Amino acid sequence: MILKPILNRSEFAALVEPHIGVFASEKWLAVYAESLQMVGIYKDENQLIGGFYFLNSKKFGFKFIKLPPYTPHCALYFKNEAKNVSSELNFSKEIMQALCDYLESQKFALCVLAFPSLIRDMQSFFWNDYKVVPHYTYRIDLSKSIEDIQANFDSKNRNAINKAIKEQVTVHENSMSNESLYQYFSQTLHKAGANVYESELKAIFTEFSDSENSFALQAKLGDKIIGTVFCVYDKKNCYYLLAGIDKEIKMQGINNLLVLKCIEKAKNLGCAVFDFEGSMLKGVEKFFRSFGPELVPYYTINKAKIWLEMALKFKKRSSF
Repeated sequence: MILKPILNRSEFAALVEPHIGVFASEKWLAVYAESLQMVGIYKDENQLIGGFYFLNSKKFGFKFIKLPPYTPHCALYFKNEAKNVSSELNFSKEIMQALCDYLESQKFALCVLAFPSLIRDMQSFFWNDYKVVPHYTYRIDLSKSIEDIQANFDSKNRNAINKAIKEQVTVHENSMSNESLYQYFSQTLHKAGANVYESELKAIFTEFSDSENSFALQAKLGDKIIGTVFCVYDKKNCYYLLAGIDKEIKMQGINNLLVLKCIEKAKNLGCAVFDFEGSMLKGVEKFFRSFGPELVPYYTINKAKIWLEMALKFKKRSSF
């Protein structure tokens, strides 16, 4: 097993995108330009069978390995052509150990990565002193009818949606330019006190986003925009990526109505799954849960130099 960098985005995307989706597409990879390190998994010197990526950055002179901002996981995929269960498990274990060894070779001060939900064998990381931490997202099965999907909503959620409609809140698609969307979400994230990665955020709207991979919905009261959501999608999944509400509008149900319309839009696009893309904040989790989705676990790995780990324990005890 050989792991080495892939310099060609097209080569990586051609293999991984059909299995991972939009977050392994060439246009998404281009958002991060040269800062993204793509790693190929080779069965031999030339036979590419998988890959993953991470952001390789430096802070205070120390190397940090982490996920690219606004990206949910490291896009790990590999072909497993084993003929029986034992061989399949052995091959998977070999891949994960090779991946672990590759990360160790990077001589990082801090490594924080999340994996796609289908990657479940994390024992190699346990055995190499990583903290393996479960995280969760919520997903809705879009093969059901909209009526059946709504029947699973919490009654308070349905009431909030009906209240927004009665208050004459309307929802419109793509009524803002991409540049306006960037400015809107930049301001919204800053106001919320969230980390804002300006260059990547701008690239998502001005270089990545088009009608084939994303959509934005705006809630309006009259002509005034009072809320906006932005979703990205592929042939299978639609991801609820960014949302912002005008806090000065004291009205319930704006975001509830926007999510319902996102679900309807995703279903009309032919997506099989609507993914809330991470649900670890307690207040946010409660909101997502009110739509009656399925709780889906995925894993993150964390490792730091001992001095940094001790410092991080005070800030992120659940992770370190």
